[in-house]
Amino acid sequence: MADYEFPPDLIAAQQAFWKAEQRVSAAYAALPSSVSIAAQEADVTEEQQRELDEARAEQGRCIDAIYGHSFWDDVADKYAAKVALQKAAKA
Repeated sequence: MADYEFPPDLIAAQQAFWKAEQRVSAAYAALPSSVSIAAQEADVTEEQQRELDEARAEQGRCIDAIYGHSFWDDVADKYAAKVALQKAAKA
């Protein structure tokens, strides 16, 4: 695999994406089950919906920051670079 030098803001964006991903998962986990909703025993609160919407919006901003970054303009093997970015962001 080729060696890449990632800009610090790109690594930070990848790390922020993972945090946003965890936040989305937590927001989904806090929702009532689909069985409860189908039985009309529980409703999604405005606060739950707002948290989910905000978490998903943050996740989208992170995706834009990662893949809209100028770093990718001159990368031939984007998949290999993506894998390397994730590895670098975990370090």
